[in-house]
Amino acid sequence: MGIAVCGTALGQGTDSQEFRTAVAPFFEKNCLSCHSARAKAGGLSLEDSQFGGEVWAKLLDKLRTGRMPPLGAPQPTKEEVAAVSGWIENTRGLKSAESEPGRVTTRRLNRAEYNNTVRDLLGVALRPADEFPLDDAGYGFDTIGDVLSVSPMLMEKYIAAARRLSTVAVYGEKAAAKPTKLVRYMSKKSQDDPTPGALPFSVRGAIYGSFRFPVSGEYELRMRVGNYRPRLAASLRRAELFRKPTVNQAEREELIRLNRSEYPSVQMVLNLDGEAVLTESVEGNVDYQYAHGESVARVKVKAGEHSFRASFPSFAAIENPLDNMNDDGRRKLFIDYVDVVGPFTVAAEKPESYQRLFVCKEKSAACAERILGGVARRAYRRSVTEQELRELTDLAAMVRREGDSFEESIRVGLQAVLLSPHFLFRAEPVSAGAELVSEFDLASRISYFLWSSLPDDELLLAAELGTLRQPAVLAAQVQRMLGDSKSDALVENFAGQWLGLRLMERRKPDPKRFPLVDDELLESMRRETILFAREILREDRSVIEFLDGRFTYLNGPLSRHYGVGSVRGESFERVALPNGRRGGVVTQGSVLSLSSYATRTSPVLRGRWVLENLLGTPPPPPPPDIPALVEANLGSAASLRTRLEQHRANPSCAVCHDQMDPIGFGLENFDAAGAWRDRDGNFPVDSSGTFPGGAKFNGPEELRQSLRSESPKFVRTFTEKLMTYALGRGVEAGDRETVDGINSRLAANGYRMGMLVEEIVKSKPFQMRGKGQGVAIATK
Repeated sequence: MGIAVCGTALGQGTDSQEFRTAVAPFFEKNCLSCHSARAKAGGLSLEDSQFGGEVWAKLLDKLRTGRMPPLGAPQPTKEEVAAVSGWIENTRGLKSAESEPGRVTTRRLNRAEYNNTVRDLLGVALRPADEFPLDDAGYGFDTIGDVLSVSPMLMEKYIAAARRLSTVAVYGEKAAAKPTKLVRYMSKKSQDDPTPGALPFSVRGAIYGSFRFPVSGEYELRMRVGNYRPRLAASLRRAELFRKPTVNQAEREELIRLNRSEYPSVQMVLNLDGEAVLTESVEGNVDYQYAHGESVARVKVKAGEHSFRASFPSFAAIENPLDNMNDDGRRKLFIDYVDVVGPFTVAAEKPESYQRLFVCKEKSAACAERILGGVARRAYRRSVTEQELRELTDLAAMVRREGDSFEESIRVGLQAVLLSPHFLFRAEPVSAGAELVSEFDLASRISYFLWSSLPDDELLLAAELGTLRQPAVLAAQVQRMLGDSKSDALVENFAGQWLGLRLMERRKPDPKRFPLVDDELLESMRRETILFAREILREDRSVIEFLDGRFTYLNGPLSRHYGVGSVRGESFERVALPNGRRGGVVTQGSVLSLSSYATRTSPVLRGRWVLENLLGTPPPPPPPDIPALVEANLGSAASLRTRLEQHRANPSCAVCHDQMDPIGFGLENFDAAGAWRDRDGNFPVDSSGTFPGGAKFNGPEELRQSLRSESPKFVRTFTEKLMTYALGRGVEAGDRETVDGINSRLAANGYRMGMLVEEIVKSKPFQMRGKGQGVAIATK
């Protein structure tokens, strides 16, 4: 393509000497191989596009941050980038972008935020948002205002949830008149069992989940062990004895001894919230008459959500869990079911929600005003206006005039609060220009960033006193909130979406190819990554450890699967990683399985995952006419690496695969389920490669060293993703100066995670709103 053609497409400013001598040659040399009218990578062509300021702003940002040209492509000099960036900035009117704080669409609470908010507001254990339609995601997160719309179905769910929540908060759950079986939990019979509602499958025979106990009181957990260990000598002797008209005591004892000698007793433990409430020994086999009895644990439980687990703890240490499988596909020992029955007794005191709500005891108009004013203040996350309070108290008074009780008047008022747009939306006043948000709005931004929930009393008080923005107060509040267990929401919701952990339920290794990798092991992989990320947050460690942290968290089964450490129990333990095989998130089973196909590894997917999630340089999508990889006889006639190298011989494929594949090759020692391997079928694994930019490596340890050499790119990518999650919008060109400043200060302070969170909270985009942002919500 000639300079004139490029100039015609790019429009304004192309007739200058600067463009002809510096800009046009730059585009032709560095950009047109991917962004021509034919290739049009990412939907952008420099030949035929008349694009606007937003595209120019993104192009400028990618040039200045080193994200374009992509890794692996010839890189221009700093002087060349500066010249082109200056031309774009001067001719496209982008200099003023730095002063804008950005605009966030007014957003509703997403499902996680709604559940957490009603929990902290009312003290109820209900999770009504679990029944809401799934939230859409933008920029990889479900906190983005532009995609959090309200459908008619969601509005119906809001109405039903408000009535249910207000009823339970005021009156509590209704207990059954007599003990009743509330639920029966059964696990899947196999990894691909499609039974609706079945709990995850465990080769080791465990069953685990959670149950919301409606009221405080006594309940029974009833369970039965399925025992299908093969019939051996005891069975034959038993059949012989059954043919006799009578069996004496000595013969009965003989049978018991035979069962015990053939099958050593196995301890079964039932835990509730991590505490053992029942321990029994399981002996014998399928013919042993005492093996199928029901075991019962009676427990006192506080109303709310509680986790349970019934398992055989010694099985966590076995080398091959398939030892618990019969030839017919049934497990030898497993928990058949767990029933929850009750309540047998009910606690006399009012539920926590009642005590939290009814802060005064007299049934007067003044008391109703105090109750409804307090709950509205916390629900709306700000001071309540006189008009808002009058409307709520008038509604409650009307209910009482019609003959209903004081409690019912409060319930109706609470229902109105829960249906208010001030509760459902994180609404901020419309701004005439760029301005600081109010301290109440700042408190909400902080609490939903760190807790995915509403501000607590201490944070609201600081906002009310007007001291929250004071640097010392703000820093202390952030550190206090990070130290609270509610900050686990930041790990679950941010890391779960950034790393893709929420997709694990839908993207599993093939159970026929990987029979040892059951639902329980996959959950352990997810848990490993969450615990790893939580330590980085809670211990204020360097974010670089996401690339190469030399520790992790393992339980017995995961330790066996990795061949790392000596953990034997079901509980997770912190484990140091002394050798170079594993380190950071890229070698954890969760990421390795997510970036593979069900039946095999994929260097392409793994390389793309690293480029997109760690380095912020995703390759463009492939053209539609690219042929598929030949998979016939893969592993027997040719290795996956050989086939991919043949695939890359196609020039149209090589543009992207030269960036992705080498990174993925460095992870080929890990199979599609994250276990170490030295062979790919009939071929030894070749995990050597060349990192985009030229650095050579061999194996995962040297690959991670190459990643560490790109730490500035990772830190910038991580900062932008965390800012996107916190702000509820994508990072824009106007945020570049903020990101640069944060990264500079992080580099001078060891890239500490806590400092990054605090820097985002102190930043201009977080503390301000742009012109026209906000929404006016009528009070009637």
